[in-house]
Amino acid sequence: MYPRHWAVRTGTVLGALMIGGAALNAALLATDPQLYQALGDWLGGPELLRRLWAATLGARPLVWVPIVGIGYELAVGLLALARDPRRRLVGLAGIAVFHMGLLVMGLWPWAVPVLAAVGAAAVGTWREMRAEIAR
Repeated sequence: MYPRHWAVRTGTVLGALMIGGAALNAALLATDPQLYQALGDWLGGPELLRRLWAATLGARPLVWVPIVGIGYELAVGLLALARDPRRRLVGLAGIAVFHMGLLVMGLWPWAVPVLAAVGAAAVGTWREMRAEIAR
């Protein structure tokens, strides 16, 4: 059983992590937008993903980084910080989707522990929502 406070604290940490990622992307975009082209090659994911990265974030970082690297990360981070369990669950789901993408890109050592924490927090949040409905 996951106590409510554990799910809230984990959502807070994960939300802050995503907001920090958005801030980092904003700083990188402002200082060296061409860095994103090399990052796609560095990640070393499947060929199809590397081509997709090169055509989007690599070729047009001033368009795609604000949408994905800043906007998406900021939105799911803020939702994960929410006290309302429904909003927190949406944020946690968004964080899970983001980290599934990181898995595909080969960042297993980072994404797997985050996904484990997201899963546990989502279960705790789901139970919190069910308890509220039962009241």
